Amino acid sequence: EVVPLLEKRPALEATTLFEDLQDRHRGKFGNGKKRTFQRRVKAWKALHGPDKEVMFRQVQEPGRQGLSDFTELKDVAVSIAGEPLAHRLYHFRLAYSGWSHVTVVLGGESFSALAEGLQEALWRLGGAPLEHRTDSLSAAYKNLSPDAHRDLTERYEGLCAHYGMAATRNNRGVSHENGAVESPHGHIKRRIAQGLLLRESADFPCVEDYRQWP
Repeated sequence: EVVPLLEKRPALEATTLFEDLQDRHRGKFGNGKKRTFQRRVKAWKALHGPDKEVMFRQVQEPGRQGLSDFTELKDVAVSIAGEPLAHRLYHFRLAYSGWSHVTVVLGGESFSALAEGLQEALWRLGGAPLEHRTDSLSAAYKNLSPDAHRDLTERYEGLCAHYGMAATRNNRGVSHENGAVESPHGHIKRRIAQGLLLRESADFPCVEDYRQWP
């Protein structure tokens, strides 16, 4: 009775199936059999269920990889002289040490915003990693068909070459490959939100004051 249900709907959980058996066969399946049933369902799914995505642990090396990404402060309303400021943040982070740099960006995820933020981060860092990784940013990649072998924009390629970095990106649709910079976004945004609460105001006299705010 159970296997056909699992074959049809693999997402069904063992507890749900066990409770269904109890409802349909009153008194036959006591709670003492639940753990055994759960183990058997788990074993069946391992042998016959759908394939699971395989993830390999990333081993980071000092100085090897730096990552760039853009993010937005969705829950924090920053204003300039009383007027709401539409902006996003450029975030650069070293994969091994976790060193980060954040730049306020007015407008979209342009090449100019990427280049300005990346260079400011490298200047503050005092060096450059061997590899610079992004997701499929339109500021860096033409994002052509899979058959296009060279879809790096010439400007972005030149920028990375100038600093001696190899330009790489994660596979499309596999955001966890860029997790070393995407996961810490939440930490950065919480720090900003907490800092604004401590400041008792999210309003700044000018954009430059907001950019220089610690």
